[in-house]
Amino acid sequence: MEGFNSILDYIGRTNLFNFAIFLAIIIYVCKKINLNGILEGAKNKVKENIETSENTKAESESHLKDIEQTLAHIEDEIDGIIKKSENNAKLVGEKILEDAQKTISGIKENSQKAVENRSALLKNDILKRASGASIEVAKNHIINELNNNYELHNRLIDESIEAINEAG
Repeated sequence: MEGFNSILDYIGRTNLFNFAIFLAIIIYVCKKINLNGILEGAKNKVKENIETSENTKAESESHLKDIEQTLAHIEDEIDGIIKKSENNAKLVGEKILEDAQKTISGIKENSQKAVENRSALLKNDILKRASGASIEVAKNHIINELNNNYELHNRLIDESIEAINEAG
């Protein structure tokens, strides 16, 4: 028994006994906790997270490619929009200039007609005044001639009487 006592003494001095008890407790706790199941569950969760991350990465890469394709064509679209805007602006400018020319032509024609009408009115007024003045001068001249030449007065009366007789 001495051998057994020396083994126990050796175990007590080297902490081997404490290690054995600690190892037994860890094994017992691992069996009770089902450490394999927990590790397997954690392993499965990690796998699921990796798969989810890979799917998300694939979707993100696909979305990124779509965006890159859209951005690749956006410069062409912007150039097209700018060209269309320039063409529209040019057409609108031409239309405005054309309308302005028509308006200018209309104003010129109306001004010219107004000047012509005003000239015609002034001519008519001058002719009317000149005619009136001529009639007045002729009347005064006839009256003066009749007053100065009595024989002419008698002759005019005789001619008027003859004209009335011939008419009647």
